[in-house]
Amino acid sequence: MAEILRRKVLHQFKKLHRTRLNTFKGDEYALKVVRAKINEEYRKNKDIMNYADIEKLNKTAQEVEQEIRKTVIQAVEKKPGIFALRITPEMLEDNATCGNSLSSNNNQSNLANKKPVCGENIKKL
Repeated sequence: MAEILRRKVLHQFKKLHRTRLNTFKGDEYALKVVRAKINEEYRKNKDIMNYADIEKLNKTAQEVEQEIRKTVIQAVEKKPGIFALRITPEMLEDNATCGNSLSSNNNQSNLANKKPVCGENIKKL
């Protein structure tokens, strides 16, 4: 049982580092800082023996990895005031909660007052 948990933790550790390498590609300073922080957090918790606590920490590591992979955008200043963004396909997920803003029992006159939701009135360039 302990060996399975150990493999899970090591897998997540490696996954965090792979995500770090992809997210901060080309930014040596950020790569070093994030590497140090990942290693520091794992070293700080290396003596924990409680199975439930280890599972909880591993779950937190999974959430952090997902957050870094899906929300951190790398920007490089090409000219003063002009930035190039490196956006990955994972960042393009639709996370808006779209739905009918009116309940089904509203009458027809409320439809005229309906406010647009989820970019219904965004103009295409």
